[in-house]
Amino acid sequence: MADSLEKQIDAMLQNGESKPSIFTKFDNPTSRARLIFFLNNKSTLSRRRKYMWINLFLGIVLLAMTIKLLLGVADTISVGGVGLYLLALFIVPTINFYILRELFLFHRTGYQFLVVLTGLALIVYPHNRIMPDILINLGMIGLGVYLYLKLFPKNEIIKFPKE
Repeated sequence: MADSLEKQIDAMLQNGESKPSIFTKFDNPTSRARLIFFLNNKSTLSRRRKYMWINLFLGIVLLAMTIKLLLGVADTISVGGVGLYLLALFIVPTINFYILRELFLFHRTGYQFLVVLTGLALIVYPHNRIMPDILINLGMIGLGVYLYLKLFPKNEIIKFPKE
């Protein structure tokens, strides 16, 4: 269940309110850390609209790669049957679905996870370094970094106020 503070912040951002004004409305010492996390984790409505198509394309590419992984799991089931190894094969698609959710909600953590985990996948899994998968993975990393930088500019990050 989503936090009520997160829902309120999301609704206010959807109405076009600025992050600093939301911060001043909800700022109190007990929930300041959560408030700052939620505000920094969400993109503004204008940026969501501006980069919606690029984000949608990135999500479709990640979904296609996830479906490809799931088809590989189906092949493993048909060849080897069901076993404990099968559970491990579902870890990467499950993480991909979580990242997809975060991307489609324009959450900052989704872009961070996408870039880091796709980069690690290129290093760890040799089958990601063959054509065309290497180009797709490098493209996803590039788009993830681009969207991260455009949706969450450094000068708009809210920091803890100095007391």
